[in-house]
Amino acid sequence: MSGEPLKIGDVIHGFAQGGFGRDHYDCVKIEAAGTDWIVARDADGDVAFASGERSLKHLIMVRDTDRCPEDECPVEKKATGLTVPGGW
Repeated sequence: MSGEPLKIGDVIHGFAQGGFGRDHYDCVKIEAAGTDWIVARDADGDVAFASGERSLKHLIMVRDTDRCPEDECPVEKKATGLTVPGGW
């Protein structure tokens, strides 16, 4: 486990152990980050938001430990490069 702060481009996989709420199920890629908040987007373009030290520490742990099966993460498969404002 790295414990490094969350940063733009980091992927948080799947349910995120509830880190974005109980109705969140998709892998997301962080596209904006501040000192105590992040904004992340899934492969369909839906946005997830988390804030506060406790939530972010939880999401750091999830980022460092949870993974999708190899080559199955829809966020990591999605082409990179800015295609829409705020997009990938």
